Amino acid sequence: MSTTVYYKDIVKQMNRDLEGFFDKYDSDHNKKITRQEMEDALARSGKKNPEKITAFLFRNDTDKNGELSIDEVKVRIGRMNSENIENVLNWDVERFIQQNDKNGDGKITRQEVLQRFTQQGALDPERITDGIFRQMDLNKDDEITANEIKEYNRKKKFSFLDSSAPKQ
Repeated sequence: MSTTVYYKDIVKQMNRDLEGFFDKYDSDHNKKITRQEMEDALARSGKKNPEKITAFLFRNDTDKNGELSIDEVKVRIGRMNSENIENVLNWDVERFIQQNDKNGDGKITRQEVLQRFTQQGALDPERITDGIFRQMDLNKDDEITANEIKEYNRKKKFSFLDSSAPKQ
């Protein structure tokens, strides 16, 4: 089973997420985020180690002025190797299916996911499993395929600050 994720779709989504991020966390709305604005936003959203995340993100501050502009980040996105991104994403989806598909039918059942989280010692494996299936089982047949993950990822607006993943 092969699943293809296209680079252009990823870049479009990254740009939308980036614009949304700047709209939400650029407190003075000057299209630039300072280190302090970034750390404050990360801390408010409950992220652990906001200083480390900020340091990582500010590697994109190409003019080293202490402000991260939307253009600086877009340049970085534009430099990404499209083939590499597509290969990594497709490999990750296939690997995820293979690791969790116990009977080899190319699908992950609710029971397979529940078993995985139970074995990993999750605090509430049923709630986590329910959350995953509520979001990713697009045809509601109690099985998740690579294509459903691909479609979910295409439609879902991802952000490292806002997560809809179930919390433990």
